[in-house]
Amino acid sequence: MSLECRLFKRPSGLFSHLVLLAFLLIGTAASAQVDEAKYGTGEKLFKANCASCHKPDKDMTGPKLQGSKALWEGKGDVHEWVKNSQAYIKSGNAYAKQLFESHNNIVMPPQSLSNEEIDDVLYFADNYAPAGAKAPAAAAPAEAAKPSSSWEWLVVTGLILLVVLLSLGGVRNQLSNAVREKQGLSAEPALGTWGRIKRWAVGNKGWASAAVLLVVVWLLVLLWNFMFRIGVYGGDKVAHYKPEQPIKFDHTLHAGKDNLAINCQYCHSGASKSRHAGIPSANVCMNCHQAVGESSRNPWSTAEIAKIYAATGWDPKAMKYTGEQKPIVWNKVHNMQDFVFFSHQQHVAVGKVECQECHGPVDTKMDQVEQWSPLTMVWCLECHNKREVNIANTDNGYYQEIHRRLTETPMGRKELQKYLEDEKVTVRELGGFECAKCHY
Repeated sequence: MSLECRLFKRPSGLFSHLVLLAFLLIGTAASAQVDEAKYGTGEKLFKANCASCHKPDKDMTGPKLQGSKALWEGKGDVHEWVKNSQAYIKSGNAYAKQLFESHNNIVMPPQSLSNEEIDDVLYFADNYAPAGAKAPAAAAPAEAAKPSSSWEWLVVTGLILLVVLLSLGGVRNQLSNAVREKQGLSAEPALGTWGRIKRWAVGNKGWASAAVLLVVVWLLVLLWNFMFRIGVYGGDKVAHYKPEQPIKFDHTLHAGKDNLAINCQYCHSGASKSRHAGIPSANVCMNCHQAVGESSRNPWSTAEIAKIYAATGWDPKAMKYTGEQKPIVWNKVHNMQDFVFFSHQQHVAVGKVECQECHGPVDTKMDQVEQWSPLTMVWCLECHNKREVNIANTDNGYYQEIHRRLTETPMGRKELQKYLEDEKVTVRELGGFECAKCHY
């Protein structure tokens, strides 16, 4: 009898053991599969009801939820605890009291969830897998090379002409010596480059004077432009000022529309209220980072967030403040001269100027803060010259008064008609070029 026949004939032997093992493996594989529907439902319920105080896999204001169901086994009813923790503590449950005291006696608000919904939340927590880091964005196409400025081409052309003239001077000298030799005269002594230039200048004083004047003017223009760039750290022509900061802060992550999309004024709250936008205190950072201790996008985030904890005296393990603080010393980036008056409130609240117009693409390109704009007088005047003001539709008292004067008096109407020749009223036409507006 063959081996196969003997195996089928004796199901209690080796064949039965193999069948049992196969069923066990299939069952194990089936149990390892996550119920996507239950997981998704639990995730939605978690974000709506629990995420402000809990994390699935780490302690926060409250304990982590992962493994909670197993911890409550034989110690009480986790459903009753979630629905009304204080009432359950008063019922005399020892584990509920211990859990409450171990997390700084922070009261968990009653949750209006059914037992099934609580089970879904705990299922999500037990099977939680943090999202991986985002794939790096595709590299942006290289920007087209900027054409050289006209003066650079003039310099190149001038150098080429100089080389040609010097070469022709050498040829002329050789021909002159050939003629002299034929005439029986001795050859002229060889002249170097500067000797030929000197001889040409003596023989062509008018052209030589014009060339010298041109070179002097060109050098003065270069010196003028250089002097005007001293202390200018933004714009297209100079490198942007980008100092190292005590804490690395990624603006594109926080303000980027495709990421957290935090409004600039959440952190820089003074922009619409005062002259200065202000640097947010570390306590503002803690509004989020008490719960967020790391980022999957930036591998260095954990170490940098730890510096915020040190500055505020926050102990992330004990989930409480220690009282030991270490102030953050930021390095100033945008520095307006002392003789210039600038008000963020005027530009943000009245002018409706977006932060990116002056501070650059903080939400898309600025992983480290830098001075994007030059902040020069010319730069400001160019903006005032182009910025349009709709004085007929504004809630600003200053512009409302200007509109009244321009429409209710004959002289005002004549002035307004002059302003509207280009079909718009600009900041310049409303006093934006007056010296005392910015210098006082």
